[in-house]
This record gives sequence, structure tokens and C-alpha cells, in this order.
Amino acid sequence: MTTDTILITGSSGLIGHPLGKRLATRGDRVVGLDPAPPPETSPGVVHLEHGFGGYDAMASLLDSHNVTKIVHAGGISGPMLSRDAPHHITRTNLVSTLDLAEAAYRQGIERFVYCSSVSAYGAMDQGPVREDAPLRPESVYGATKAASDHILSAYRAEYGLDAIGLRYSTVYGPRRATDCVIRTMIEDAMAGRPTRLPSGAGRRWPYVYVEDVVAATVAALDAPPAPQYAYNVAGPDYPSMEQIAELVWSEFRTADIEIRGNPDDPVRERLDLTAAERDLGWTPRWTIEAGVKAYIDWFRR
Repeated sequence: MTTDTILITGSSGLIGHPLGKRLATRGDRVVGLDPAPPPETSPGVVHLEHGFGGYDAMASLLDSHNVTKIVHAGGISGPMLSRDAPHHITRTNLVSTLDLAEAAYRQGIERFVYCSSVSAYGAMDQGPVREDAPLRPESVYGATKAASDHILSAYRAEYGLDAIGLRYSTVYGPRRATDCVIRTMIEDAMAGRPTRLPSGAGRRWPYVYVEDVVAATVAALDAPPAPQYAYNVAGPDYPSMEQIAELVWSEFRTADIEIRGNPDDPVRERLDLTAAERDLGWTPRWTIEAGVKAYIDWFRR
């Protein structure tokens, strides 16, 4: 395999940081773009501590660093962030994607992997949900993901940009900074605090451990030309909130976790992962049991 120079936007984040480490370890040159400093220095990763520029700035960056592939993981990372600033969400997530897509097309980038989200689906029909399901986002964040998917899919179809969009389900694991029920349960148990969740009883959620997300992203970078743009990425299980609480309790026998029901709780259906296995050669390996245990071990360290 030839050595690539890979730009990772959001390189200090939950996905971008371990992805950069893995790519550098195997010998790729990695250029990380993130206004936040990385949680730790990674040999082989050049970190650029500034945010997105416009098209000209991004094209210049790609050219000056001889970038061959892109992973676009930067931006507002969930619907729980910047709720009172929808214009900021749109500018950060959508305009930056458009600028980077144009720069990638003009610079002849070999592969553009976009870190999308199941929030692009929004209101889901009964699962397993395939990638050709309608996109009906229910948040501005989800709308930016759906719109970015449409833009990149169109660049792929009309201009030949080799783009792949990965629709990640809810990612959990080390260094997640935004709201996460699994992290809340673990942190509360370790601190001796009760966990009182106002919703979630009886609901299932296709969580995915961060190591599986990193592996899927590497697979998308390395795969031969794919027959479709979008691919679902989720864990192998479809656990209930009660099952996750039981896993935390098995490690912390004094954990006090209460999960209440709410008829307005969102429904997140199981995702169909057939296409990712067929075209990218990726299948999830981290069961919810293994992932929660690894997450707890990380906190203990």
C-alpha cells in the first residue's frame, strides 16, 4: 500500500484523534486541522491549530501539504451543541463542507470521507434502516448532515469527486465530551452519585464504540471505488437502556441507576450494515458488553 497524506478535520476530537494515531502508526502522513489542541501528541501527525478557511484557504492547505485523501470529521458534533445558534451550526457544518468539497474536487483529491450522522435520517421508518431511506431531519444539526450528504453525493455524481459518507450512530468511548448516557452512568457510579434519567426506559439505541468507528473510517479510506455514496456505521448490538445500566451495575455494585419512561422519547431504529460489509469490508466487532467494559477500564486508568 502506498503512503498517503491524509487531512483530518476535527483531528483533536472523539473520532479524529484516535483515527490520526492509527493512520500515522501504519505509516501514512497525517495533517490534523482543529482549533483545539490535541489531547496528546501523536508522532507522525502534523497539527494545524486553526479552524476552517474558505475555499481558497482550504485549496492552498491541500496543495501545500500534498494531501491525497480527506476525512472531514470537524464541525459541530451533535444536536445537543449550539442549540440557540442555528446559523452558527449551519455555517460551521454546511458551508465548511461545501468549501472543502470544492477544494477537494479542484485539487484532485483521491478520496473524501465525510463523517455524517444518523441524525440525517431524522424520523425513521421501521428498521433495519438502509442508506436509501428518506432523509427527514428533525434538528438543524441533522439538516446540516443531510444537506452535506446531498452536496457530496452530487459532487460525486456530477464532478467525479470520490466521496463516501459514513452515517455514524451514537458514538461512545474514551474522550467523548458531549452528552452521553453511558458516560453519565459510569461517572456517577464512580463518584457514588445516583443516576436519574428522565427518559429512555424501554428504548433501544444502536450505540457504536469509537474503535469500531475508527475502523470503519479507515476501511472507507482504503476501499476501492464504492458503488454508492452513503454507508451506515453502528455497533453489532441494539441494546436497551436497561441492558446498559445492568452492564454498569455489574462493574459497580453500588451504582444507583433509575431510568424513567417518556412517551416523547425519540426512536432510533436498528441500522442495516449490509452495504458497509459488502463494499467496505467492515463489520463492527465491539459488542456493547466489551465496549462498556473498555470504557470503564479507561476511566479507571
